[in-house]
Amino acid sequence: MQQQNIIEIRLNNIEQADKAFRDFMQLTENELNLRAKQNKGLYQKCSATELEAITESILKEVSPQTPFRAEHIQLVSGAKFPDIIAEKHYGIEVKSTEKDHWTSTGSSIVESSRITDVERIYMMFGKLGGEYAEFKCRPYQDVLSEIAVTHSPRYLIDMTLGEGQSIFDKMGTTYDQLRTSPNKIEQVRKYYRDKAKSEGKQEMPWWLSENESVKMNLRLWTTQNAQYNEENKRITAKIFILFPEILNSQYGDIAMWLCARYSIVAHNLRDVFSAGGQMTHIDGKQLAFPLPHIVYELLNNAKRIKFYLKNPQVIKEELAEFRPDLLTANDPYAYWLKQIETMINNISSVKKHNEIVPFAEWFDKEVVPYVPTKK
Repeated sequence: MQQQNIIEIRLNNIEQADKAFRDFMQLTENELNLRAKQNKGLYQKCSATELEAITESILKEVSPQTPFRAEHIQLVSGAKFPDIIAEKHYGIEVKSTEKDHWTSTGSSIVESSRITDVERIYMMFGKLGGEYAEFKCRPYQDVLSEIAVTHSPRYLIDMTLGEGQSIFDKMGTTYDQLRTSPNKIEQVRKYYRDKAKSEGKQEMPWWLSENESVKMNLRLWTTQNAQYNEENKRITAKIFILFPEILNSQYGDIAMWLCARYSIVAHNLRDVFSAGGQMTHIDGKQLAFPLPHIVYELLNNAKRIKFYLKNPQVIKEELAEFRPDLLTANDPYAYWLKQIETMINNISSVKKHNEIVPFAEWFDKEVVPYVPTKK
């Protein structure tokens, strides 16, 4: 009786087809290791391209022992992911290192060149250092340990990972869920940001999503150059929304965000938001006691802040990362305003006067704040 091919098996029993693919990969791994051990210098000088071609050749050689047909195994590396396609739905990604360890940098997490029909991928990894080359072949998702950045976020490969140790296990997701997500990079950014927070580290991913771009040149935060005025005003409004901790004189996350998202180096944020004198008047009327300069900055940026909070879709990605509570609030504007008023009244220099500052009322009316000019 003629053996069924993998496509026929797959139509009737997907689990049986997956097992056949696993067995196929094991045969290929065994054959590569056997040849490497018999001829110790055989693969040690291979380039990445040469190893891809060798893997394709071995796959075709052992395929008669499997339901996979040699004529349906094709090397497509270069512009496509994964490197080798077998019977349309199965793929093999080939990676190697010249060193004597089982780790390397893998492919981009974006997978923009992924062949659509491929559903199962194995990693064929060649460790070319040591006494002789060695090979391991495992399910792709099981050997991706972390994410690092070269020119774009890429997976890190560790062929010795134990069960439950992949980056997907750490993120509480699966490879297929992440790769098909329309917001995969935002998910990864959030994971690493939350991880840093849980470890008590003040860190932030510097890379952006595939839909964003960042300027090639860094610039300093300055109010002396008129060409930056409009951009600075938009950014200032976002700062007050995304980072309310600025009212407690906490500037670390703001500085990292400015650098990562806008290529702005801000070494003087405290002076920008807190220096310049206390606010003494509202709409020409003197206050009962002066207020910190940052209250003046908030009121002076009321119009732009209101626009973003009443149109949260404009900054949806930034809110999702830094202020998800605003996205779930029934009224983001009212929610933020109440929070900020509470924080202002808890500033020590305000609290000592035992008088509530009606910040929400002022902000809603867009009053005109005043700070005396220093003589």
